[in-house]
Amino acid sequence: MAKKFPDIEHSRIDALGDGIYAIALTLLGLDVVGAVMHIAEEPDLNSALLHEWPILLAFVMGFFVLFAVWYQYHVYSQFAGKPHALMVWQHGLGFMVAALVPAGAALLGESINTPNMAWAVFYFGLLIFIEGPIALLFLVAMKKRPLTVTSDSPFTGEELLRMGSVYSVIKTVFGAIALTTALFAPWVALALYGLFLFTMVNPVGSLNSAVARLGRFANISPEHKQ
Repeated sequence: MAKKFPDIEHSRIDALGDGIYAIALTLLGLDVVGAVMHIAEEPDLNSALLHEWPILLAFVMGFFVLFAVWYQYHVYSQFAGKPHALMVWQHGLGFMVAALVPAGAALLGESINTPNMAWAVFYFGLLIFIEGPIALLFLVAMKKRPLTVTSDSPFTGEELLRMGSVYSVIKTVFGAIALTTALFAPWVALALYGLFLFTMVNPVGSLNSAVARLGRFANISPEHKQ
């Protein structure tokens, strides 16, 4: 048998992802720290806090985006086997988006109730939903490359790919609606972003519910794989 380099362990991607999400979550707080330094110099602390509410709102939304995506990532990939190059680069682009969330949140916080609000909301939403079409492109490309899973996975690799495809289509369509709304009604778009993030609060329950509801459509067997 010819000597070949094997694919890397998925744990290496997990370790890199955890580090990136941890740094991004920390960077989110820098705008709040900067605002606190300004607030502390004001004679009326409570009024100054209320004045900076856009930055606090952007921080909360940015935190929920990062933490929810990190949570869902680990729930979905906990049964993934060794990733091939396409999977590695799919994760890499996802990490790139995560690294930009603090910048998107800062832009949002500085632009609320300004003439630039619509575009700031649009770009922040783009960071939330861009992984939908990216994942679709990679999933289509991976149809000829088997997705390996661990021995204790309740799903086959093909089932995980189909499940990911259905979810990515839903995320892409909802994202297109929300992003279009952002350009005309940014506050409504923020409400749509919040609604989407709410569905990610419990990814274990959401994914199990999706399997039950969309299992036949995605051709997922209700029985544990043997």
